[in-house]
Amino acid sequence: PLQPRAGVQHSSPLPPRETPPMAQGREREDVTSTVNPTVSVRCGVHRQATDSGVVATNIPYEVVAFSDRRLRPLIYIYSFPGLTRRTKLKGNVLLDYTLLSFSYCGTYLASYSSLPEFELTLWNWESNVILCKKSQPGVDVSYMTFNPMNWHQLCLSSSSAVTVWTIERSNQEHYLRPKSVKLPVEGGEFYNEMEVIFPESLPKDPIYGPVLPLSAIAGLVNEDAETFRPRDDLYLTLHPTMHCWTSTNDLYIGCEEGQLLMVSGENLKVTLLTKIEEKISPGQRHLFSPVTMVYQKGGLIASGIDGYVYSFTMKDTSYKMEEFLVVDEPVEHLMFSPSYKMLLIQTEKGSVYIYTFGEEPTFEKALEACDGRFQSTDFITPGNVHFLTLTESGEVCAWNIEDGTCISRIYLNTPANVLVCSPSSLSAAVGTQDGCVFFLDLRTTTSLKVVHRAFLSESSVQHLL
Repeated sequence: PLQPRAGVQHSSPLPPRETPPMAQGREREDVTSTVNPTVSVRCGVHRQATDSGVVATNIPYEVVAFSDRRLRPLIYIYSFPGLTRRTKLKGNVLLDYTLLSFSYCGTYLASYSSLPEFELTLWNWESNVILCKKSQPGVDVSYMTFNPMNWHQLCLSSSSAVTVWTIERSNQEHYLRPKSVKLPVEGGEFYNEMEVIFPESLPKDPIYGPVLPLSAIAGLVNEDAETFRPRDDLYLTLHPTMHCWTSTNDLYIGCEEGQLLMVSGENLKVTLLTKIEEKISPGQRHLFSPVTMVYQKGGLIASGIDGYVYSFTMKDTSYKMEEFLVVDEPVEHLMFSPSYKMLLIQTEKGSVYIYTFGEEPTFEKALEACDGRFQSTDFITPGNVHFLTLTESGEVCAWNIEDGTCISRIYLNTPANVLVCSPSSLSAAVGTQDGCVFFLDLRTTTSLKVVHRAFLSESSVQHLL
């Protein structure tokens, strides 16, 4: 992957294309890449009266996999760009597939299902065969990836655990063997396993007999003895949010508390990376909670909930974090194109941006998304050229009446109910669910601004005149 050229980091986004395509009323789904320069986004399109589910792409074989949402769902494999069906995978899942992931080499596809099975399944999608599967009752998984350097390793992570699965093979038999990553506690320290198993105060004189584990003292046997932990000895560990593989078979794990971990792919040894602190200027953000990340040569590119994309430069067990891009709204997913010349950026709303590396980098909006749940609309007067819309999430958009293009938008970051434009001045008022009224300046329709905010009551504002 290419590193951003020095001097390319932007404090504000470059001008996007004037009229990016719109996607209204679609569900949010991670953006994926197929072949250069095509981007694949699930738009909730119905196929034979069934809604499409999760999507995954296989670049070398130029195929796309997606599941449907119905009782006993199927997984469909289509070639791209011809969009002809290659095969149809049928398993024993009752309700829904939540994750799909292709291996980087070979014809392997991993799937994970929701309740009641919570089943990890390894497929040979070309021959339509289930190679092996393993059920984890009650275990939800939020992210699943193959090791790009070794298809025998698969990482599954959630907000409470990270597990690396090894795919063992003997002739035609396959077997899944899991191994959990031991996460540090919330403070970043690693607890001693022996202190959890044995009592805190050990007898100094062995004349009283051998030292017994706490589970033996409690009279527990079998599995209860292995998993027993006293109530006072429970440790709250870090909460992983995202992971990515490196070219050296290691794992980077971002945590909700802001810590960054490195896990060895060989022995799963966990190292807490140290941030190289610099002098923080007034107003600069210093708390970072990663939502998504991708690996690049020498470091990471990651994003949080603040609408910024950051560049991480790694050096041994420390890293340096710098601002890379500013996006209009929180970023939810990042992905490199197959050539690693473009970075695909998906926002929380579902909009898609493309950052192109090069001597003159470009940053443009490829798809503009709107949630479609309009609460109110009104014309901007005087005149009959533009009108405003308000969504339930508090997004105000200015539209051109003639061609229906979105000129500008502003996020109030609070649920809203009603919008009204002033008949005598270029201004508007928005009533919110928390009892506030926002006043907007409409003199420049290409740049909506909030000029005042007033709190009226603890009740929701339902009407404005």
